Amino acid sequence: MSGALQAVFANQRGFAIVPGAPTIGTATATGSTTATVAFTAPAFDGGSTITSYTATSSPGGITGTLNQAGSGTISITGLSGGTSYTFTVTATNAVGTGPASAASNSITTVPVIGQAFGGGFYAGQIGVSGSATHNLVIGPISTAQSTLAWKNTNTATTGADSNIDGPQNTLDMVADGNSTVYPAAHFCNNLSTGGQTDWYMPAKNELEVCYYNLKPTTEANFTGSGTNPNAVPARASSYTSGDPAQTSAADFKDTGAEDFTAVYYFSSTEFAANGAVMQHFDYGRQYLSGGKTAARPVRAVRRISV
Repeated sequence: MSGALQAVFANQRGFAIVPGAPTIGTATATGSTTATVAFTAPAFDGGSTITSYTATSSPGGITGTLNQAGSGTISITGLSGGTSYTFTVTATNAVGTGPASAASNSITTVPVIGQAFGGGFYAGQIGVSGSATHNLVIGPISTAQSTLAWKNTNTATTGADSNIDGPQNTLDMVADGNSTVYPAAHFCNNLSTGGQTDWYMPAKNELEVCYYNLKPTTEANFTGSGTNPNAVPARASSYTSGDPAQTSAADFKDTGAEDFTAVYYFSSTEFAANGAVMQHFDYGRQYLSGGKTAARPVRAVRRISV
């Protein structure tokens, strides 16, 4: 029976019934534990004004409620990071709760920093003007970290100068096909771990995001580094002594199972013919003229589109 016929039927008998099913709209992940779900009010309110709408997650049965009569968007909290969900919406009036809408589109919440994710561990987001384009995944230390030279000579490299495009920097270096010329880039490019093969050597701003979110120590930060237009949110000023603080991810704290060594790591970004950009993982200094031929730690990353 259509909503209009239901209304006539209810009104003729002078009683109300539960409302019809809302029309589901778009679900959107808004954080590690939060999402929003849009809906359109049902055509039939049951003959009694709708007082609230409830969105329910699958899995988990986690709910959010919006107290109003018309269409709108429901906010939901208490979700788990890095988890896929769909949602349904029901309407409630004075008589009771009506049938559920169809299921929404599937969304995946943002992972928690340091959470196992994408074949490695979630390190944060990168993007443009503060808007996220990719989730950044750091590889497991047991397979994705090594100590290698950036290049076997302190000479210029064509390309490999992007502050954010680590994949392209890496491809520019491995194009020669000779792993003895660019050992670190070849190591990252050839890596197969966590069921993934698209690992690469992080660019300057990608490596900085890893430090900011996964800093292993409590050491005061170097206050001459830290600006990063590709971080999410973007950072227009340098570190303070206490920001970033030591990571809250237990495995990435000093002496944890996945922690970065408190030394300089190579990025894939060339600064000059005789130097590549490095990031110190104790106090955060970005060193812009580190020699290419010295063996230093490198840790492979991959990116997943948001």
